[in-house]
Amino acid sequence: MATSPFRYFISLFLLLLCFEPCLRVGDAKTGCIERERQALLHFKQGVVDDYGLLSSWGNAEDKRDCCKWRGVECNNQTGHLIRLDLHAPLDGMGFPQSLTGKISQLGPSLAELQHLKHLNLSRNHFGGILPTQLGNLSNLQSLDLGHNHGDMSCENLDWLSHLPLLTHLDLRRVNLGKAIHWPQAINKMPSLTELFLSHTQLPPIIPTISISHINSSTSLAVLDLSSNGLTSSIYPWLFNFSSSLVHLDLSMNDLNGSIPDAFGNMTTLAYLDLSGNGLGGSIPDAFGDMTTLAYLDLSSNELPGSIPDAFGDMTTLAHLDLHSNHLNGAIPDAFGDMTTLAYLDLSSNELRGSIPDAFGDMTTLAYLDLSGNELRGSIPDAFGDMTTLSHLDLHSNHLNGAIPDAFGDMTTLAYLDLSGNGLGGSIPDAFGDMTTLAYLDLSSNELRGSIPDAFGDMTTLAYLDLSWNELRGSIPDAFGNMTSLAYVELSLNQLEVINLWKS
Repeated sequence: MATSPFRYFISLFLLLLCFEPCLRVGDAKTGCIERERQALLHFKQGVVDDYGLLSSWGNAEDKRDCCKWRGVECNNQTGHLIRLDLHAPLDGMGFPQSLTGKISQLGPSLAELQHLKHLNLSRNHFGGILPTQLGNLSNLQSLDLGHNHGDMSCENLDWLSHLPLLTHLDLRRVNLGKAIHWPQAINKMPSLTELFLSHTQLPPIIPTISISHINSSTSLAVLDLSSNGLTSSIYPWLFNFSSSLVHLDLSMNDLNGSIPDAFGNMTTLAYLDLSGNGLGGSIPDAFGDMTTLAYLDLSSNELPGSIPDAFGDMTTLAHLDLHSNHLNGAIPDAFGDMTTLAYLDLSSNELRGSIPDAFGDMTTLAYLDLSGNELRGSIPDAFGDMTTLSHLDLHSNHLNGAIPDAFGDMTTLAYLDLSGNGLGGSIPDAFGDMTTLAYLDLSSNELRGSIPDAFGDMTTLAYLDLSWNELRGSIPDAFGNMTSLAYVELSLNQLEVINLWKS
């Protein structure tokens, strides 16, 4: 039967009458989910909040919508909680304002948040055993429990296999000393791209245990295993990720023996830190094949031999640190080909010969430390071409000759240490042109003559040490213009002593 005009208009009237309140009901459904709100309140009961970080959480009428609570984010359409970020903020002194509690007691509350995609509880004081209920949060994409200071621990990582969408995992400083199967657990995380496990007391990989790469993550790009006491048995597992790793930190472990040539096969690597180990043997020429590497730190090892010329092929390298090894021989001229290098530290080695003029070609270099070696000869005039250099340290070598006037061209230099050499001649007036210099140490050399009046133009200088030289004459009145000077040492010269700052 056809609908009568009367019934049609009655239906339309009722629909319009219901439209506004029905809309309000629909909007209300996109607010806080009551079950999840109660879970958050139960979580709050389990923590000590000395800083009132959770003061917006409560049952008062103006606090009913948990989606508006601090650290909480909900899906605008479903109302489900998708992000909980309670990392400890820093106070004005840089100290964390931490929540305190037992993570094991908080697990049941967190397990109720089934739609959670991002969970961050870092830098708090949560302790106890990590609850395996976190494995029930199958929608998690990011989990950060790092840098807690409450002796948090976890005896196994098997529960991670239930988080197939997880891309970011940070467990820094969580005690994983009993998690002997940690490599297998990582292998079962197909989406993982960032993994931070530094300071976790990771057990070493046992060679007899299978570490098959089958069904493992092929997307792992960032891996930090620093400060764990790991040995070279890590290499077979590690090199399974050669085609995906971009950032690798193995510093402060117990790696020994030679550096494997296999690092040269890591064709995507941009950051590599192997510092603070017991690595020996010569530096592999294979490093020259790492054409994507921007950061390399091999410092504080026991590396002997010379620096390979192959470093000149690393045309993307911006940071190179080789300090505190047993490197000897000359500094390669090939460094002049490294036109992207901004940071170079070769200090505390046994390097000999002269400083190459090729350094003048390194026009992007901002930091250079060659101190604590056995370098001889004069300082190259080519240093004047290094117009981006802000830090230069050549102390404790056997350099001689005069200080080049070319230093006056280094208008970006803030730190200069030439102490502990055999430099002679007079101090150049060109120092007066170094208007950005804050730190100058020329002590323990053989400098003669008087202190230039040009020092008065160095209005940014805060630290000055000219002690243990053969300087004569009076201290320039121009020193009174050096209003930033906080430390000055002129002893063990033959200077006339006067009071520069008399009233």
